[in-house]
Amino acid sequence: MKRFALGFAALALAACSPPAQDTQTEDVASNTPVGAAPAGCFAEASRDWSAVGGQYYVIEAEATGATCREATATLRITTSDGTVLFERAYPTAQVSLAFAPNADQSTLRSELEAWTQNTADTPTADWLPAWPSGAPKPPYFQPAEGVTRNVYEGARGNQGPVFCYPDGGESNACVALAGTNATLLGSWTPERP
Repeated sequence: MKRFALGFAALALAACSPPAQDTQTEDVASNTPVGAAPAGCFAEASRDWSAVGGQYYVIEAEATGATCREATATLRITTSDGTVLFERAYPTAQVSLAFAPNADQSTLRSELEAWTQNTADTPTADWLPAWPSGAPKPPYFQPAEGVTRNVYEGARGNQGPVFCYPDGGESNACVALAGTNATLLGSWTPERP
């Protein structure tokens, strides 16, 4: 009888208690990089670049946006200790030489990897076209704002490292480097036959 009374009491108590919540939890590690929006499109790539004269740099690229089509891509050149020497952002839609308009996240990552490769004919500034005296600009080259003939020809004369990358539909931006200094010289458009 005692067993019956104890069983009945336990059953009565269970009937009075609210039903247990059936909650499921998942232990899933986040794949979203620090600083990136949790939703939308994010991709990044980086490459070590050993320039002429024993100079060593890291070329980094990242893209973020609500969608990959609306992403903004940033190219950054840093020293080996992480000091940023150059940084420039572009809407991917404006750099059709590097980015496909309907890219998904994995395609965008591949495009960023390609974007971090130097497109210069040779890795030194002396290969850029000469800026003739009295000319408004060098042939096939649009100097960046504030770049004078003296600055441009100085970079060419130093024969220091130059890193070029697509910055439009047909042009490549070229950055001259000297130790911990970087100067955006402008955009080079290859000659057409």
